[in-house]
Amino acid sequence: MGKSRFFLKCFLKLCVAAACLIAAVAAYRFLLHPLIESAFSLGEQASSIVRRANIFAVVVLSYWAFVRFYERRAARELSLRWRWALLSAVAGSLSIGVTILALYASGHYELVAFRGFDQAGGIFAAIWIAAVMEEVAFRGILFRILEEAAGTRAALIASAVIFGAAHVTNPGARGITLLSVTLAGLMWSGVFIVSRNLWVAAAHHCCWNATIFLIGVPLSGEDWRAQAPFETIDHGPILWTGGAFGPEDSLINLFVSLAICAALWWLVRRTGRQLPTTRLNQPCLAAAASPGSVSTGGSGSQNDAMKPTR
Repeated sequence: MGKSRFFLKCFLKLCVAAACLIAAVAAYRFLLHPLIESAFSLGEQASSIVRRANIFAVVVLSYWAFVRFYERRAARELSLRWRWALLSAVAGSLSIGVTILALYASGHYELVAFRGFDQAGGIFAAIWIAAVMEEVAFRGILFRILEEAAGTRAALIASAVIFGAAHVTNPGARGITLLSVTLAGLMWSGVFIVSRNLWVAAAHHCCWNATIFLIGVPLSGEDWRAQAPFETIDHGPILWTGGAFGPEDSLINLFVSLAICAALWWLVRRTGRQLPTTRLNQPCLAAAASPGSVSTGGSGSQNDAMKPTR
Protein backbone atom coordinates (compact mmCIF):
# COMPACT_ATOMS: atom_id res chain seq x y z
CA MET A 1 0.00 0.00 0.00
CA GLY A 2 2.85 2.38 0.89
CA LYS A 3 4.63 1.79 -2.43
CA SER A 4 1.41 2.27 -4.41
CA ARG A 5 0.75 5.51 -2.57
CA PHE A 6 4.27 6.70 -3.30
CA PHE A 7 3.96 5.98 -7.03
CA LEU A 8 0.58 7.71 -7.10
CA LYS A 9 2.12 10.73 -5.40
CA CYS A 10 4.91 10.85 -8.00
CA PHE A 11 2.39 10.53 -10.83
CA LEU A 12 0.35 13.37 -9.36
CA LYS A 13 3.49 15.48 -9.06
CA LEU A 14 4.31 14.80 -12.71
CA CYS A 15 0.80 15.82 -13.79
CA VAL A 16 0.86 19.00 -11.70
CA ALA A 17 4.30 20.00 -13.03
CA ALA A 18 3.24 19.42 -16.65
CA ALA A 19 -0.01 21.32 -16.10
CA CYS A 20 1.83 24.28 -14.55
CA LEU A 21 4.21 24.52 -17.50
CA ILE A 22 1.57 24.11 -20.21
CA ALA A 23 -0.93 26.45 -18.54
CA ALA A 24 1.68 29.16 -17.97
CA VAL A 25 2.87 29.13 -21.59
CA ALA A 26 -0.69 28.99 -22.96
CA ALA A 27 -1.85 31.81 -20.70
CA TYR A 28 0.96 34.04 -21.86
CA ARG A 29 0.77 33.07 -25.52
CA PHE A 30 -2.99 33.43 -25.95
CA LEU A 31 -4.01 35.91 -23.24
CA LEU A 32 -1.20 38.14 -22.05
CA HIS A 33 0.87 38.55 -25.20
CA PRO A 34 -2.03 39.82 -27.36
CA LEU A 35 -2.66 42.46 -24.68
CA ILE A 36 1.00 43.51 -24.66
CA GLU A 37 1.08 43.56 -28.46
CA SER A 38 -2.00 45.77 -28.58
CA ALA A 39 -1.02 48.08 -25.72
CA PHE A 40 2.42 48.87 -27.15
CA SER A 41 1.46 48.65 -30.86
CA LEU A 42 4.25 46.18 -31.52
CA GLY A 43 5.24 45.43 -35.08
CA GLU A 44 5.78 41.87 -36.28
CA GLN A 45 9.51 41.80 -35.52
CA ALA A 46 9.21 43.51 -32.14
CA SER A 47 6.29 41.25 -31.21
CA SER A 48 8.33 38.17 -32.07
CA ILE A 49 11.24 39.31 -29.89
CA VAL A 50 8.98 40.15 -26.94
CA ARG A 51 7.07 36.88 -27.30
CA ARG A 52 10.19 34.75 -27.29
CA ALA A 53 11.79 36.58 -24.37
CA ASN A 54 8.66 36.39 -22.27
CA ILE A 55 7.95 32.73 -23.06
CA PHE A 56 11.49 31.98 -21.92
CA ALA A 57 10.81 33.83 -18.66
CA VAL A 58 7.42 32.17 -18.21
CA VAL A 59 8.88 28.67 -18.63
CA VAL A 60 11.63 29.27 -16.08
CA LEU A 61 9.37 31.05 -13.59
CA SER A 62 6.61 28.44 -13.81
CA TYR A 63 9.12 25.68 -13.12
CA TRP A 64 10.61 27.65 -10.22
CA ALA A 65 7.14 28.25 -8.79
CA PHE A 66 6.28 24.55 -9.02
CA VAL A 67 9.46 23.58 -7.20
CA ARG A 68 9.15 26.32 -4.59
CA PHE A 69 5.45 26.03 -3.75
CA TYR A 70 4.54 22.42 -4.63
CA GLU A 71 7.75 20.56 -3.80
CA ARG A 72 8.60 23.17 -1.14
CA ARG A 73 12.33 23.28 -1.73
CA ALA A 74 14.94 25.53 -3.30
CA ALA A 75 15.29 25.05 -7.08
CA ARG A 76 19.02 24.34 -6.96
CA GLU A 77 18.92 22.94 -10.50
CA LEU A 78 18.24 26.52 -11.67
CA SER A 79 21.31 28.00 -10.01
CA LEU A 80 23.64 29.69 -12.49
CA ARG A 81 26.96 27.92 -12.97
CA TRP A 82 28.62 29.89 -15.73
CA ARG A 83 31.83 27.89 -15.93
CA TRP A 84 30.03 24.57 -16.20
CA ALA A 85 27.52 26.01 -18.67
CA LEU A 86 30.33 27.33 -20.87
CA LEU A 87 32.15 24.00 -20.82
CA SER A 88 28.88 22.23 -21.61
CA ALA A 89 28.19 24.61 -24.51
CA VAL A 90 31.58 23.82 -26.05
CA ALA A 91 31.00 20.10 -25.48
CA GLY A 92 27.60 20.35 -27.19
CA SER A 93 29.12 21.87 -30.32
CA LEU A 94 31.96 19.35 -30.35
CA SER A 95 29.59 16.42 -29.81
CA ILE A 96 27.68 16.99 -33.05
CA GLY A 97 30.73 18.61 -34.65
CA VAL A 98 32.47 15.23 -34.78
CA THR A 99 29.67 13.88 -36.97
CA ILE A 100 29.58 16.99 -39.14
CA LEU A 101 33.35 17.02 -39.69
CA ALA A 102 33.27 13.32 -40.61
CA LEU A 103 30.54 14.01 -43.17
CA TYR A 104 32.55 16.86 -44.68
CA ALA A 105 35.72 14.77 -44.71
CA SER A 106 33.96 11.85 -46.42
CA GLY A 107 32.43 14.11 -49.09
CA HIS A 108 28.84 13.68 -47.92
CA TYR A 109 28.64 17.38 -47.01
CA GLU A 110 30.00 20.19 -49.17
CA LEU A 111 30.29 23.86 -48.17
CA VAL A 112 29.30 26.05 -51.12
CA ALA A 113 28.81 29.57 -49.71
CA PHE A 114 28.95 31.85 -46.69
CA ARG A 115 25.95 34.16 -46.31
CA GLY A 116 26.85 35.93 -43.08
CA PHE A 117 24.91 36.18 -39.84
CA ASP A 118 22.34 38.82 -40.86
CA GLN A 119 19.35 36.44 -40.67
CA ALA A 120 20.67 34.09 -38.01
CA GLY A 121 19.99 36.04 -34.81
CA GLY A 122 16.31 35.21 -34.57
CA ILE A 123 16.92 31.52 -35.26
CA PHE A 124 19.65 31.31 -32.61
CA ALA A 125 17.25 32.87 -30.10
CA ALA A 126 14.52 30.38 -31.03
CA ILE A 127 17.00 27.51 -30.66
CA TRP A 128 18.01 28.68 -27.17
CA ILE A 129 14.41 29.08 -26.00
CA ALA A 130 13.43 25.69 -27.43
CA ALA A 131 16.41 24.04 -25.72
CA VAL A 132 15.48 25.55 -22.35
CA MET A 133 11.84 24.52 -22.75
CA GLU A 134 12.77 20.95 -23.63
CA GLU A 135 15.26 20.66 -20.78
CA VAL A 136 12.73 21.97 -18.26
CA ALA A 137 10.03 19.63 -19.61
CA PHE A 138 12.03 16.47 -20.23
CA ARG A 139 14.86 16.67 -17.70
CA GLY A 140 13.59 19.04 -15.00
CA ILE A 141 10.11 17.55 -14.87
CA LEU A 142 9.86 14.16 -16.60
CA PHE A 143 13.27 12.65 -15.86
CA ARG A 144 13.66 14.07 -12.38
CA ILE A 145 10.25 12.95 -11.14
CA LEU A 146 10.57 9.52 -12.77
CA GLU A 147 13.98 9.21 -11.14
CA GLU A 148 12.42 9.92 -7.77
CA ALA A 149 9.90 7.15 -8.38
CA ALA A 150 11.96 4.45 -10.07
CA GLY A 151 15.67 5.30 -9.85
CA THR A 152 18.11 6.72 -12.38
CA ARG A 153 18.34 3.83 -14.85
CA ALA A 154 14.61 3.41 -15.32
CA ALA A 155 14.09 7.17 -15.56
CA LEU A 156 16.88 7.45 -18.14
CA ILE A 157 15.31 4.86 -20.41
CA ALA A 158 11.70 5.96 -20.00
CA SER A 159 12.31 9.69 -20.40
CA ALA A 160 14.63 9.18 -23.38
CA VAL A 161 12.11 6.98 -25.21
CA ILE A 162 9.36 9.53 -24.58
CA PHE A 163 11.70 12.29 -25.81
CA GLY A 164 12.39 10.29 -28.95
CA ALA A 165 8.72 9.54 -29.56
CA ALA A 166 7.89 13.25 -29.22
CA HIS A 167 10.06 13.96 -32.27
CA VAL A 168 8.96 11.20 -34.67
CA THR A 169 6.31 13.47 -36.20
CA ASN A 170 8.93 16.08 -37.17
CA PRO A 171 9.39 16.67 -40.90
CA GLY A 172 11.85 14.20 -42.41
CA ALA A 173 11.55 11.69 -39.58
CA ARG A 174 11.95 8.03 -40.51
CA GLY A 175 12.50 4.69 -38.83
CA ILE A 176 15.94 5.52 -37.50
CA THR A 177 14.78 8.83 -36.01
CA LEU A 178 13.31 7.26 -32.87
CA LEU A 179 16.68 5.69 -32.11
CA SER A 180 18.74 8.81 -32.88
CA VAL A 181 16.58 11.16 -30.80
CA THR A 182 16.29 8.63 -27.98
CA LEU A 183 20.09 8.58 -27.82
CA ALA A 184 20.04 12.38 -27.72
CA GLY A 185 17.59 12.18 -24.82
CA LEU A 186 19.92 9.77 -23.00
CA MET A 187 22.82 12.11 -23.65
CA TRP A 188 21.12 15.23 -22.26
CA SER A 189 19.79 13.28 -19.30
CA GLY A 190 23.38 12.20 -18.69
CA VAL A 191 24.57 15.80 -18.78
CA PHE A 192 21.83 16.69 -16.30
CA ILE A 193 22.74 13.84 -13.94
CA VAL A 194 26.42 14.79 -13.94
CA SER A 195 25.71 18.49 -13.36
CA ARG A 196 22.27 18.37 -11.71
CA ASN A 197 21.74 21.73 -13.38
CA LEU A 198 19.22 22.66 -16.08
CA TRP A 199 21.29 25.53 -17.48
CA VAL A 200 24.24 23.20 -18.05
CA ALA A 201 22.02 20.68 -19.87
CA ALA A 202 20.34 23.47 -21.86
CA ALA A 203 23.71 24.92 -22.89
CA HIS A 204 24.80 21.54 -24.30
CA HIS A 205 21.43 21.06 -26.03
CA CYS A 206 21.40 24.58 -27.47
CA CYS A 207 24.92 24.48 -28.89
CA TRP A 208 24.34 21.02 -30.37
CA ASN A 209 21.33 22.43 -32.26
CA ALA A 210 22.98 25.76 -33.06
CA THR A 211 25.98 24.01 -34.64
CA ILE A 212 23.68 22.04 -36.93
CA PHE A 213 21.85 25.21 -37.97
CA LEU A 214 25.11 27.13 -38.39
CA ILE A 215 26.44 24.88 -41.14
CA GLY A 216 23.22 25.04 -43.18
CA VAL A 217 21.65 21.59 -42.93
CA PRO A 218 18.21 20.57 -41.53
CA LEU A 219 17.86 20.61 -37.75
CA SER A 220 15.62 17.79 -36.50
CA GLY A 221 13.55 18.22 -39.65
CA GLU A 222 13.32 22.02 -39.36
CA ASP A 223 14.51 23.55 -42.63
CA TRP A 224 16.14 26.86 -41.71
CA ARG A 225 18.85 26.50 -44.33
CA ALA A 226 17.92 29.77 -46.07
CA GLN A 227 18.74 31.71 -42.87
CA ALA A 228 21.90 29.77 -41.99
CA PRO A 229 25.27 31.55 -42.14
CA PHE A 230 26.75 28.74 -44.25
CA GLU A 231 25.22 27.05 -47.26
CA THR A 232 25.88 23.32 -47.37
CA ILE A 233 24.73 20.66 -49.81
CA ASP A 234 24.75 16.94 -49.15
CA HIS A 235 25.69 14.02 -51.37
CA GLY A 236 25.01 10.32 -51.11
CA PRO A 237 22.52 8.08 -49.32
CA ILE A 238 20.47 9.44 -46.43
CA LEU A 239 21.84 6.67 -44.25
CA TRP A 240 25.00 8.79 -44.08
CA THR A 241 23.73 12.35 -44.61
CA GLY A 242 20.64 12.08 -42.40
CA GLY A 243 18.42 13.29 -45.22
CA ALA A 244 15.68 15.80 -44.46
CA PHE A 245 16.00 15.26 -40.70
CA GLY A 246 19.64 16.35 -40.67
CA PRO A 247 22.91 14.92 -39.35
CA GLU A 248 21.30 13.61 -36.15
CA ASP A 249 19.89 10.79 -38.28
CA SER A 250 23.27 9.97 -39.80
CA LEU A 251 24.67 6.50 -39.09
CA ILE A 252 27.88 8.22 -38.00
CA ASN A 253 25.99 10.20 -35.38
CA LEU A 254 24.42 7.05 -33.96
CA PHE A 255 27.87 5.67 -33.13
CA VAL A 256 29.09 9.03 -31.83
CA SER A 257 26.00 9.40 -29.63
CA LEU A 258 26.40 5.86 -28.30
CA ALA A 259 30.00 6.64 -27.36
CA ILE A 260 29.00 9.89 -25.63
CA CYS A 261 26.19 8.17 -23.71
CA ALA A 262 28.55 5.40 -22.61
CA ALA A 263 31.13 7.96 -21.44
CA LEU A 264 28.51 9.92 -19.51
CA TRP A 265 27.15 6.79 -17.83
CA TRP A 266 30.69 5.78 -16.86
CA LEU A 267 31.13 9.23 -15.31
CA VAL A 268 27.79 8.97 -13.52
CA ARG A 269 28.74 5.62 -12.01
CA ARG A 270 32.26 6.70 -11.17
CA THR A 271 31.01 9.77 -9.29
CA GLY A 272 28.14 7.89 -7.66
CA ARG A 273 25.47 10.25 -8.93
CA GLN A 274 22.78 7.74 -9.87
CA LEU A 275 19.87 7.03 -7.54
CA PRO A 276 19.04 3.41 -6.73
CA THR A 277 15.83 1.53 -7.39
CA THR A 278 15.96 -0.10 -3.95
CA ARG A 279 14.80 2.99 -2.06
CA LEU A 280 11.60 3.81 -3.87
CA ASN A 281 9.95 4.84 -0.63
CA GLN A 282 12.49 7.59 -0.10
CA PRO A 283 11.92 10.52 -2.49
CA CYS A 284 15.08 12.24 -3.57
CA LEU A 285 16.05 15.78 -4.31
CA ALA A 286 17.35 15.49 -7.85
CA ALA A 287 19.33 18.72 -7.83
CA ALA A 288 22.86 19.21 -6.60
CA ALA A 289 24.27 22.12 -4.68
CA SER A 290 27.45 21.86 -6.77
CA PRO A 291 28.61 19.88 -9.83
CA GLY A 292 30.71 17.64 -7.59
CA SER A 293 28.01 16.59 -5.14
CA VAL A 294 24.36 15.58 -4.94
CA SER A 295 22.19 17.74 -2.75
CA THR A 296 20.37 16.10 0.08
CA GLY A 297 18.61 19.23 1.26
CA GLY A 298 15.02 20.16 0.83
CA SER A 299 11.79 19.91 2.73
CA GLY A 300 8.23 18.75 2.33
CA SER A 301 8.29 15.52 0.34
CA GLN A 302 12.07 15.49 0.07
CA ASN A 303 13.99 13.07 2.30
CA ASP A 304 17.17 14.46 3.82
CA ALA A 305 18.59 10.99 4.30
CA MET A 306 18.60 10.14 0.62
CA LYS A 307 22.10 9.45 -0.74
CA PRO A 308 23.23 8.32 -4.21
CA THR A 309 25.08 5.03 -4.57
CA ARG A 310 27.80 3.93 -6.92
